[in-house]
Amino acid sequence: MASNSLTGDGRWPRPDTLGSGLSRIGDRFGSGEAATGGRWLAMMGGTALGVMGLQRSGWGRAMLALGGAGLFAVGALGLRPFGERSLHAAPTSASWRSHVPASRRRSLTPERTQAVVTIASDPGAVFRFWRNFANLPKLMPQLERVDVLSATESRWIAKAVSGGEGPSWRCVLDRVDEDRLLTWHTAGETALPHRASLMLSPAPGDRGTEVRLTLVYRVPATEVAALLGVTPEGQAEEALRRLKQRVETGELSTIDRQPRGNGSGSFREATE
Repeated sequence: MASNSLTGDGRWPRPDTLGSGLSRIGDRFGSGEAATGGRWLAMMGGTALGVMGLQRSGWGRAMLALGGAGLFAVGALGLRPFGERSLHAAPTSASWRSHVPASRRRSLTPERTQAVVTIASDPGAVFRFWRNFANLPKLMPQLERVDVLSATESRWIAKAVSGGEGPSWRCVLDRVDEDRLLTWHTAGETALPHRASLMLSPAPGDRGTEVRLTLVYRVPATEVAALLGVTPEGQAEEALRRLKQRVETGELSTIDRQPRGNGSGSFREATE
């Protein structure tokens, strides 16, 4: 009597044995070693099992035909019936980025820093001084210069922190509300992608103008400090301290210091 089992010992293949074998094949194919070759191998194996099934009779025919059809489907559809991964296990660019250290990736949650100061001046004087971005190196000592390219675009060049060339970036104005609001953002490739705004409003008690500077970086504060030599908090605080001094006295102090902020990162309002 002819054997009607895969091993030739006269016994039927047990379902758990067949499933285990298919699972091992699926594991091999889903490992990402050769997804395309694995699909063809699965389809060829399924076809072979189906042909073997046609040569048998009874339950052996049905079992082999069913196993062959399942294995063929594994290859044709690129699926793993005994696991959650598919045969297309080659890493995608998205999965590769997920394994990059956080310090080398764009921050998923933008880091927002806000500073506030009251300046004894009308908003027009404050607005006009900041609106000319060429003045900003006077407020941000980490900047070498700002080249105004057009009414809406400028290029910012920072000083080098540890030799070589400092980082640079191109900025585009988004919104200009005279004497009230300026917003801008970096454009193109840059190591320091960010957006920012300067908001002006009357100070309580008719004390002048309340100036609010907001910086939103797409990289961690540690990377900002490594490239500019100052954290976003320190950058915002220093800029507004110098702005206040420039507008109220017309001169900048020769003492290079940075006021300390509180632990939350907001600016401690400057007073007279």
